[in-house]
Amino acid sequence: MVDMMTKDEDKTREQLLKGVQELRQCIAELEASHSQMSPDEEIVQIFRSSTPIGLFIVQDGKFKFVNENFRAVTAGGPEGLLDTESMNLVLPEDREMVRENAIKMLKGQSSTPYKYRIMTRTGQVRWLLEGVSSIQYQGKRAVLGHSMDITERELAQEKLEEAYEKERKTRQELEEEVQRRVEFTRALVHELKTPLTPIMSSSELLVSGLKEEPWLSVAMNIHRGAGNLNRRIDELLDLARGEIGMLRLKPVRVNILHLLRNVGDEMSVVASGNGQDLKSELPESLPTIWGDEDRLRQVVLNLLINATKFTPEGGTITLRARETNGSIIVEVQDTGRGIPEEEQSRLFVAYHRQLSDLEHLSGLGLGLALAKNLVELHGGKIWVKSHEGKGSTFSFSLPVASPGQKAEPRQIGVTEEEDHEGTRR
Repeated sequence: MVDMMTKDEDKTREQLLKGVQELRQCIAELEASHSQMSPDEEIVQIFRSSTPIGLFIVQDGKFKFVNENFRAVTAGGPEGLLDTESMNLVLPEDREMVRENAIKMLKGQSSTPYKYRIMTRTGQVRWLLEGVSSIQYQGKRAVLGHSMDITERELAQEKLEEAYEKERKTRQELEEEVQRRVEFTRALVHELKTPLTPIMSSSELLVSGLKEEPWLSVAMNIHRGAGNLNRRIDELLDLARGEIGMLRLKPVRVNILHLLRNVGDEMSVVASGNGQDLKSELPESLPTIWGDEDRLRQVVLNLLINATKFTPEGGTITLRARETNGSIIVEVQDTGRGIPEEEQSRLFVAYHRQLSDLEHLSGLGLGLALAKNLVELHGGKIWVKSHEGKGSTFSFSLPVASPGQKAEPRQIGVTEEEDHEGTRR
């Protein structure tokens, strides 16, 4: 937007300079021809060649002639401008600047029009873009001025600058708020991880050592709950890292088909335990992709876990993949209750879930938000198609690895300098 305003200003200056050149050429022709026309007729001839520009002649510091365009801009008739001091029209705070720029142009030290403010007879402040040149008028040296009204452009520029300043302050406040939230999240994660670590270790030891019921089931529930809480904490930390650009990936060539089969086999046991059927409709082969295998596994796992939560007992979950136009498309389809259209736009936003969801679902909606961040870091997209009562299909795309991509891992989301710095550490 600022660039557009600058281009408009350059265009206005070019128009004014072009008008100046035409006027000078016309004046030179008149002087060379020794025309017998009266001074007023000469002025009419000169001004007729540049009707879009406001023109005036100042001699001994006073207006001697103004054309209709200049009168219209200044809202002053002949009786209000002629034989009055030209500087009286200029705002006091701009007069010295106008005087200095006019002298530079008359001496040939500058050819760039200058802008300043005037006060019209109606009390309005207007912006003019002006240039001057020296002429002979009625046998005496005079100043020919040529100006354009640029008030609307200046007002638009002021509004743009105000909007930019407001946006800058808002952005700064948001960045500070995000930083505070990230710092709080880090502290929270640390406080939660510290007591959770011994719980996970102890529950794992109990599961491996207990053989009798109901103690084995109790120990397994504790271990499962601790594992779920640990994953939620990791998701929370990853989202915080993503908000400030610190979520980094180390990509290599990934056999996406092998990854999908492994995750599908792992989740089929979970689905079976819920009375659901998980089907894998995968092709015989797929091109490799360029990505972080652990993070991609996390995306697929989150989508499948999400599907098991919303699919009723006896329902079906289907994992699909295909290649389309240089991308791998992965789909997770369920036969759950579906998602209302007004809710779909908020699915990939963290903490979006309603209280009604929290009553029967674990988590705060972090999994889908994190999946979106990870997919986009890989250069892909994620989306959902859903109809109430007919289930949902979550899909994401990943670009196929190009033959020339290097096989060595490099972090995504950091600059080359940061990457080398991390390697040195």
